[in-house]
Amino acid sequence: MKTSLLLFALGLGWAATTIPTSLVAQDETPQDTTTAPKGFELSLFPGVQLRGEDSAIRILRLGLYNRNVSIQGLDVGIVNQTTGGISKGAQFGVVGIAEGDFSGWQANFVSIAEGEFNGLQGIGPTLYNEIDHGEAVQIGFFNRARDIRGFQLGIVNWAENMHGIQIGLINIISGKESLQFLPIVNWSF
Repeated sequence: MKTSLLLFALGLGWAATTIPTSLVAQDETPQDTTTAPKGFELSLFPGVQLRGEDSAIRILRLGLYNRNVSIQGLDVGIVNQTTGGISKGAQFGVVGIAEGDFSGWQANFVSIAEGEFNGLQGIGPTLYNEIDHGEAVQIGFFNRARDIRGFQLGIVNWAENMHGIQIGLINIISGKESLQFLPIVNWSF
């Protein structure tokens, strides 16, 4: 038990030191070529929302099914989706999908980042985390990454290419030349 807490603390410490300083910067505008960022968004589902789907949101987005170009701030809903651009902040919900780049914390039952991801995915009752590429800490039941520099903690951890450590029952780094599968701990540096 003490060992797992120590490894968890090390993973969080690593995340805290590698999350880019640009997460803190508030003077950067989310990538949106059609309109200026809007301060907040309220939505029931796409099409029934305060701002258009082509809007970039800054500060706060609340709703049942949120879909906008990007979010910079707090994102809370049942389904949270960004369709492009650069999103930064914290996302909480059942399903979170970032089709563009994301920096920050995704805390959903299912978290998916299709662009570059830098930050933390998971903690709490997280079933599935997935990133395409980036620097990340993934904590959940099933963690999946195509190209990751970081740490995965879960029951099943799977990375195609990894520079880091996996801890779980099933750990797979398919891009390794040898020992692609290892129970309990796997690594590649």
